[in-house]
Amino acid sequence: MGGQLSASVVIPTNNRADLLQDTLAGLAAQTLKKSLFEVIVVDDCSTDNTQDVLMRLQPILPFSLRIFRTAEDKGPAPARNLGVKKADGEIIAFTDSDCRPSQEWLEKGVTAMRNTNIAMATGVVDFKPEQLSRHNLFSRKTVVCDFEHPTYPTANAFYKRSVFLELNGFDENLSFPSIFGQAVEASDTDLAWRLKEAGYKNVFIKDAVVYHEVQTLKSKEWLLEPLRLFLLPALIRLHPGLRQKLLSYGLFFYKRSPFYYLLLFFLLFIWVLCPKALLLTPFILFILAAIKVRSLNPYRILKKAGAIILHSIRNYIMSAALLYGSIRY
Repeated sequence: MGGQLSASVVIPTNNRADLLQDTLAGLAAQTLKKSLFEVIVVDDCSTDNTQDVLMRLQPILPFSLRIFRTAEDKGPAPARNLGVKKADGEIIAFTDSDCRPSQEWLEKGVTAMRNTNIAMATGVVDFKPEQLSRHNLFSRKTVVCDFEHPTYPTANAFYKRSVFLELNGFDENLSFPSIFGQAVEASDTDLAWRLKEAGYKNVFIKDAVVYHEVQTLKSKEWLLEPLRLFLLPALIRLHPGLRQKLLSYGLFFYKRSPFYYLLLFFLLFIWVLCPKALLLTPFILFILAAIKVRSLNPYRILKKAGAIILHSIRNYIMSAALLYGSIRY
């Protein structure tokens, strides 16, 4: 590969000083020669000690670390676009500041992108192995997959810089800084589909792995997390081919969603015909939970019943977000 700079790793970050250090440690362990890539961190108006951490690490990291800061927090997409504009590499590698790339991530990605016919590549996203025991009901749902996912998340994505710029990068209208404390965007999916629709080729790299942080949310945050899906109807309007790739039966975001809709209609039906019959709901829930856990242990049944109730509420919040997005877009 000679001495030419091959790749620029672009990482947007916002108030993740501790997690970002793990990301940079993963990049320091890359098998790709350190002189062949640079790392660009775009600090999106962090209010924690992110800048202090970056300044401390900059002179001791084995690769070139370049630091930029946005003037205004408008979400991840503008920060990524800024990073690409500042990049010198012919290949742009995207990951997030709550991720840690495996040691061969860059080498595998750059090798695949050397193919002149390939304009985009994605790889495996998995949870950090040492954190799997943390996973529980309130863990944040993220795109974890070992196949080519139709949303093409920027947690693990490679782009030819020339093609990225030709397509005008990420659509900043599909990026929002915070909804209930969480960044919301669909610009990564949109760009990937625009690239494919323009006739460019992409590839999935099984050996290019990025590990994602297991984040446990507060109960309220967990219940409200599906509000981020209000952008899904906008994506499907822009890229109709995404419907069959992402939705079950072309209608439902989750395969179990029809069950919740039927449950709601059933309860409304009973409420109209015989409201007193709703008093049987706790007993039906108890029986359903017992069947699910295959046990008569009261603690396990009550725990499962609580989970069913919470998942139901979460699903109806998701449905409201999708309905709002359908009307808006």
